[in-house]
Amino acid sequence: MTPNYRKKVAMNYAILKTAKLKTMGNIGGSLAHSYRTIETPNANPNLTPKNHHSVATPEAVKQAIKDRLPEKRRADAVLCIEYLITASPEWEGWGKSQEAEFFKRSAQWLMDKHGEGNIAGMSIHRDISTPQLVAYVVPIDQKGKLNCKGFLGGRVKLNQMQTDFANTVADLGLTRGKEGSKAKHTSIKAYYHDINHARDFSITTVAPKPEMFESKARYGEKVTIAVIEQVEPTVKAANSILMDYEKARLDKNVAEASYDTLKKRVEPYLVAIQGLNQEEIARLNEAMQLESRKIATERVKYERARYLSK
Repeated sequence: MTPNYRKKVAMNYAILKTAKLKTMGNIGGSLAHSYRTIETPNANPNLTPKNHHSVATPEAVKQAIKDRLPEKRRADAVLCIEYLITASPEWEGWGKSQEAEFFKRSAQWLMDKHGEGNIAGMSIHRDISTPQLVAYVVPIDQKGKLNCKGFLGGRVKLNQMQTDFANTVADLGLTRGKEGSKAKHTSIKAYYHDINHARDFSITTVAPKPEMFESKARYGEKVTIAVIEQVEPTVKAANSILMDYEKARLDKNVAEASYDTLKKRVEPYLVAIQGLNQEEIARLNEAMQLESRKIATERVKYERARYLSK
């Protein structure tokens, strides 16, 4: 019987990645990318207005994170977990009702896992080739302590997390990667490390052995199919990474780019405190912080209610 060399049907995967953000600088840099306040080469600016944010501004997200952080914490504690949730680019649900359902379930899964009050903000990006949800979560455990390890620590917990999420969206035609495989969980940090080393990609292929009495035409067809199957995943990965290559290069300039903006914002404050003594400045700062927290808290409640009602 002549072997069947038809191409295998591709699986559509639910994709879940995480990053541990340990400083407000890390958080600010991530938010700048998420809210497109810095240049984002892989994003289409004409589609950016279609992005959705549960919280209106990155400043409000940062404030929500600060308000949730306990006063006593380790110096090296993870302040925020950044979740990136998406699915295979080939998934047929993109642009259809399944897409809205996918993101709705993803948001609910995060709230069930961490508690609604610990989610500082969520964004849905539709200005890139494959839509994605990004969430900023303060990892507070049931004892009220920062405990990132309790959520992400160890291979067993990461494996179970991937399974739980995949089960949540399985009926949408998505599956998780093979359990127990040697493939490692890919973090957002590792993903951007790959971006920086995109040009290190190498492609190797192994040609199948010819069968006895097999014609040259049949063998040539078999080799072609085998090479395509071996090369295609790497080519897709490399293409995606190269699209984001410039983003990684620009990230290092976030702090410098933010400096001028922050300087302009702080100038009115510096003018206002001229002539005041240290005690008066301290009282003014305390009053400003209290008012800022009230405004930020009310804004987060309003934006979250509006987001969940859709």
